[in-house]
Amino acid sequence: MKVIRLALAFLRERTTRTSLTTVAIAAAVCMVIWVSSSYEALHKTYDEFSNLALGRYELAIAPISGDEHDFVTPDALQPLREDPAVAAVDPMWAKRIAIENSNLPPAVQSTSPGPGDGPRGLLPSLMFMATDAPGAPFDLSEGNWIVSHTTSPQVVLRADVAERRQLHLGDWLTVERPRPRTDGQDTLALKIVGLLDAPPTPKLGVGSIPMLTPSFGEAFINVELAEDILSEPFQISLLGVSVQDQADITKFRFGWATRLNRYETPLQFQEAYEIEEALDQASEAENVKLQSYAATGVAMLVAMLVTFCSLSMGVTERTRQYAVLRAIAFTKWQILSLIVVEGLVLGALGLVAGIVVGWGLLQIGEGLFGELLHHGILLGSRNLGLAVLASLGGALLASLLPAYRSTRVKPLDAVAPLHQTPISQRPGWLRLLVGITLIAINPLLTFVFPPSESSVGLAMGIGFLCSSIGFFVIAPSIVVWVDRHVGPTFARWFRIDPKLLASQITSHLWRTVGAAIAMAFGLGLFVGIQVWGFTMLESFIPGKWTPDAVVMLNPGLAPEEARKLANHPDVDPQRCLPMVVEQPRLVEDLTGSAKRPSVIRQDNVVMIGLDPEPALIGEHPLLRLEWVAGNPRHAVKQMQEGGACIVPDHFIEETGLQLGDSISVSPPRNADNQVSYVIAGVVQLPGWHWQTKFTGLRTRTHRAAALVIADYDSVASDFDLPTASHVWFSYASDDADVDSIQAFASDLVEQSIADEPADSETPSSDATEDKLAKVVPVQGIRHRLDVTARRWIWVISYIPLVSLLISCLGVLNVMLASVRSRRWEFGVLRSIGFTSSDLTRAILVEGLLIAFVAGVLSLGFGILSGWCGSGMAQYMSFFGGLHPPLVIPWLPIMGGFLLVLLLGVGIAAWPAISIGKSRPMDLLQSGNDFS
Repeated sequence: MKVIRLALAFLRERTTRTSLTTVAIAAAVCMVIWVSSSYEALHKTYDEFSNLALGRYELAIAPISGDEHDFVTPDALQPLREDPAVAAVDPMWAKRIAIENSNLPPAVQSTSPGPGDGPRGLLPSLMFMATDAPGAPFDLSEGNWIVSHTTSPQVVLRADVAERRQLHLGDWLTVERPRPRTDGQDTLALKIVGLLDAPPTPKLGVGSIPMLTPSFGEAFINVELAEDILSEPFQISLLGVSVQDQADITKFRFGWATRLNRYETPLQFQEAYEIEEALDQASEAENVKLQSYAATGVAMLVAMLVTFCSLSMGVTERTRQYAVLRAIAFTKWQILSLIVVEGLVLGALGLVAGIVVGWGLLQIGEGLFGELLHHGILLGSRNLGLAVLASLGGALLASLLPAYRSTRVKPLDAVAPLHQTPISQRPGWLRLLVGITLIAINPLLTFVFPPSESSVGLAMGIGFLCSSIGFFVIAPSIVVWVDRHVGPTFARWFRIDPKLLASQITSHLWRTVGAAIAMAFGLGLFVGIQVWGFTMLESFIPGKWTPDAVVMLNPGLAPEEARKLANHPDVDPQRCLPMVVEQPRLVEDLTGSAKRPSVIRQDNVVMIGLDPEPALIGEHPLLRLEWVAGNPRHAVKQMQEGGACIVPDHFIEETGLQLGDSISVSPPRNADNQVSYVIAGVVQLPGWHWQTKFTGLRTRTHRAAALVIADYDSVASDFDLPTASHVWFSYASDDADVDSIQAFASDLVEQSIADEPADSETPSSDATEDKLAKVVPVQGIRHRLDVTARRWIWVISYIPLVSLLISCLGVLNVMLASVRSRRWEFGVLRSIGFTSSDLTRAILVEGLLIAFVAGVLSLGFGILSGWCGSGMAQYMSFFGGLHPPLVIPWLPIMGGFLLVLLLGVGIAAWPAISIGKSRPMDLLQSGNDFS
């Protein structure tokens, strides 16, 4: 008990230091609560939906396009039902039908119903699911499932839908027929016989979810009733698939993937835990989860650094007091416990203050922006656990070294003079060599001795730990270098006698190192995120190899007609080629997509066919490629002979194929007739992913392993593509009129349609121009991607910047203690002629020098970490495998460096002004006990 009382007394002795440390820890806790609360709410929403979206089915099958006009072919039903792994297959038809809700109170009924009428802006329609499934797809909260053969039309509603529309079991729901019957009846009353406990569709804030699952049904009826209401034959929007308990779902899916893709309307699986593949919901939740863990880790380290600075200064200042305590009654373990308790008390104070302030901020945020917070605000056990870990965990770690130092105090130290740290005159070459060796381990493990997929986590942990220790080891050498070479420069800038600054930051070397590392931590993370983000982004921005634009043609044009686009004055006639596009599946899983899918580990490729000679060789080739293997003339000759292609370098590295090897694909329209292409060249195609995404080159699914380029005739023949669907071209000048080019392309398509025979299966000519042709400029793709990526990089960069500001409170503690320990020295300097302005500027420059050391450490650690992080991401990230070059965004990095320098000056302002206002006699009366 006496240890606790004494610890509290020591904290009360330095109220300013205690207050600043508490505020810093509280700010760190607030950051954890704010970030993790969003994950709590988001995780709750998405977890509930993703686990229940498919109901009693393990899988669902739906058209890849997601277009409401595309349906599952009935030919897929019987083969699926005959598969021994399948327990049941239930087809469903999704259709929105207008309703009249007669149960609404008169106050909310509308005489002229329209979109948004009804309570809370409900639409006057429901999404109906027609199915003859023998059982309900979800648990029934009330009532029974629909009966197929009954005299009374029945409907089962989702429970949340019934609640919103004030409907109950046994009520009647009136639907409107799209086409009245011959007897003039245009409505039909359905009796509500059951309520389903199905998950409501989550609000995403960016529109509805672009995926159809059984949970999207708001009302369920049988097939016969749906055909009667709609006067249309039954269509299959999706299939609910239940598999046998002993079935291997992964094996079943991979075996069926190619078969589903061969149908005229390509189909794909969707599984409960893989819904994020199409929705990106689970990835969003996972990102927020990682952000909460990252915020906790950052907050814990910040709390540790701030608490460490506070406790270390206390141990240094109270060395004689600890010696007296040892001489009187205290043991080493009691002294150790005293420091640990002091640290835990600081952590507890910061934890309580942080929770109170954090919860208050959440309430304010919910009150001001409640409509924008689609998932609400939630403070749960996870938030509190992370907050405790950040505050008390950081405080406990911070107290270990100061506690150990305090145990080394001997009773005789009570009468011994205090020793000042020797002034370092040399950078310490051995220490510098050891530090550089440790720093080099990270890039060696990343690039020279790349790890296997199973050991990536271990290699990354070892690499980053060694680099962190290495920068800590060389930090004293950097302090000495800055003091020797940068200090005199700053002295001249601020018009200070260089002797006044000499050895100011090296006289208390480890105090300076601690303060610099505290500031460098946040900025180092910021620099690392910027380097990592922009380096990863480089692989996805379309490079200089690509032409200026792609025009999509709907329907396609004959090749000779498509070439007429070159007649437009704004189109470069030498760089304009029609092409055909298909997205076939690989016969073999060359990339290992079944084991670990990624952005380049997919079971299909995008194949484009164009004339190889003008595309690859000549004075003005369409594609200005960098060749990794092979040469353009030899590749063109092979492609003209047929059955040859060029592939991107990452595809070769991922598959292990070589120049001259073959890849076999299954044509979607004729999967049994496999075709092969010989690899005639390997090139770099940076940014092909996003270019194919926005230009309609991904015709069958949303991911592809590679962009494969072959000759026009081979692709058109192998995949039965009679017309060119796209034209790839460059502008004739920088001020090309894109709208004019698009109108010209539309005229070509419209003229082609008009020339077709009347009985041909082509769209009517009343289609709008933007549907006939659409020009997609590559620069627009670059700009869109760059803006979006920058926004998200800065979103995840705010945590390091907040941690930097919080760390400044700990550095302020260091500066206050440093200046207080030298008050007698400052009094002597004032007595021999130095002015208060000289001393004020000297203290400001001291803060600037500490910030400069922090900036140097941050730049080194951040650039190295970002570079190695992007390297490790190639082996573990979903977006890895492309091996981009190092990109250093100097503008934001230099902005962060300048911010640290300004913060250093700002931190030193308080103690500098305090010394400047003090009289020489007051400074001399402070004594030199701590000098």
